[in-house]
Amino acid sequence: MSWMIFRCFMRLGVEGNMVADKNVILLVAYGGGHVAMLAPVARELLAKKYNVLFLALTTAGAYLDRLGIPHIGYKDLPGADAQETLTIGRQLLRDLPPSTAVPEAESLAYLGLNYRDLINAYGEDVASALYSEKGRQAFLPVELFCDWFKSLSPLAVLATNSPRSERAALEAARILRIPSVCTVDLLAKQEIEWIRSPNYASRICVLNDHVRDMFVDKGCQPDSVVVTGNPAFERLQLDEARESGREIRASKGWGKDDIVVLWASQVEPEFHPFALGKSGDPMLPRRIESSLRQLVAIDHRFRLVIRYHPSECIEFFDGQDRVQLSPAIEDLVGLLHAVDVVVIITSTVGLEAHLAGAYVVSVAGSVFSEDLPYGEMGIADEVCSIDSLAGKLADLSSSCLNDARLGRKKVCMRNPTGSVVEVLESLIQC
Repeated sequence: MSWMIFRCFMRLGVEGNMVADKNVILLVAYGGGHVAMLAPVARELLAKKYNVLFLALTTAGAYLDRLGIPHIGYKDLPGADAQETLTIGRQLLRDLPPSTAVPEAESLAYLGLNYRDLINAYGEDVASALYSEKGRQAFLPVELFCDWFKSLSPLAVLATNSPRSERAALEAARILRIPSVCTVDLLAKQEIEWIRSPNYASRICVLNDHVRDMFVDKGCQPDSVVVTGNPAFERLQLDEARESGREIRASKGWGKDDIVVLWASQVEPEFHPFALGKSGDPMLPRRIESSLRQLVAIDHRFRLVIRYHPSECIEFFDGQDRVQLSPAIEDLVGLLHAVDVVVIITSTVGLEAHLAGAYVVSVAGSVFSEDLPYGEMGIADEVCSIDSLAGKLADLSSSCLNDARLGRKKVCMRNPTGSVVEVLESLIQC
């Protein structure tokens, strides 16, 4: 489908005038690891000549642009350009820190439409109280998606396990009896509390048998939970990825005696998004970065690569030897094969690094540490505090690093993308 045809198709669907073609498959995901999980699925569906409509949230749009995958955003949804929506959006946006990661028009539409949905659901006073207490975590625009789906009539809805727009899209699909698939990126220890609701989605695609057993133990119907793997990780074990890593290492001048550490930063919120009363330390990522910079300054065996999460608004300090930035546009898969050690808190990059064969160190103390216990899972060596991090890295043996460099262990993976597509097709062909 050409871009011009897609734009026409998209506009018809968004404005509610599409009545002849009911064959659109709707995908919904926000940025980071979630859009990376659905992007390969979108590509395969497009290759199979399905009409794909991708609602890309936050930084997902920029990611899909780089891949050449067409998409829409909140700014394209019904009512996004209404004066009431824009007025509410401007009022709420004023209270948020400035961001260059998401276009202003998208932020205005997202805030305005979601807050309007909150008012419609609870009334103005309760909506105001909920937003004051929870901020954007109060958003769950089920009514917005129900209204849109009634005009769009999607053939199926595919979304990730995120708690707001993606959850609302799946809830709306359930209400309207539209076939749906929820793709779960990792363990979903928090998200399972709503995903396990009866008929939450027609099918739930999970990472492995361990996660499937957890979902079934929590009350999900066994035939609704399917082990597919995560499509975002598929590229990690290709020969091309390993070759890309060798090329990146050579191009950056990293020698065989250099210990290259990648710090995969992330957003650490003040409060857990859905575990009430659980507080976090927003400065934790910055303190880890500072500790790693100090290590590099005193131990010349190390080089440090810093990669900020797309949602972080951090200015990189470029004044230290052997420390460099990995911009968001740099191929992460190749980079994971180029470095020796990957330091994380609970980022999905930790699992990706493990699958790529890198040595992974996780730092405890995050508001999300219990949700993603990489140490318990055997994916990372966990240190209990930042104070232990430098010592852990300094004590790394050459044999350990050689194992990571030469072994690049191959973890057996299925065909995640094809498996998710197969699950989806089994629903729409019934």
